[in-house]
Amino acid sequence: MRRFLVAAFFGMGATLAVSAQTILLDDFNFGSVGFGAIRAGTSWAGAGNVIQNATTITVGNTALNDSGWGTISATIDATGMQFIVIVAQVDAGNLAPSLVVGFEDSNLHSQTFSVSTFSFTSGMTTVEIPISSWGSVDPTGITGWRIGGGTAGVVGFRMTFDNLSLSASAIPEPGSFAALTAALALGFAAWRRRLQRT
Repeated sequence: MRRFLVAAFFGMGATLAVSAQTILLDDFNFGSVGFGAIRAGTSWAGAGNVIQNATTITVGNTALNDSGWGTISATIDATGMQFIVIVAQVDAGNLAPSLVVGFEDSNLHSQTFSVSTFSFTSGMTTVEIPISSWGSVDPTGITGWRIGGGTAGVVGFRMTFDNLSLSASAIPEPGSFAALTAALALGFAAWRRRLQRT
């Protein structure tokens, strides 16, 4: 029983440690400095097309599915990152079929990753995009990133963004932590019961 408890304890610790290996690209909070911003020359730069809320941004009005949010002055070492994690929702009136996240390095190489906007429900949803390959981008020298529809701007883009990050592993479902906690509680109860009998 002691071995079970020790293994469960270390398993839970390893799970928490792995889930903590993330790089925050943007929390979209009002007043955040050093993250992304509206990209000049995109449809998102139009008046009222990006609304900055307390902890999110809402893209709407006449914004199109070009990539209108990001930065060109980042210093990111994405070594070991395996997933792009996006917390967002699709809003009414969205016609864009895809959400695209693009990265650039100091050598001006770029790589894009996309996911269907249908992956996001009408409520905030966490979606993970696997990073199968960085292509020609040097993950140790990423200098910029962008999000949006990934086109020159063809159809209406309507989404609200809450968080954008890179992660070394898939984000465990809350049920995984609940199951691990329940297993620990049962093991502890059995161990205490056994101690009381002796």
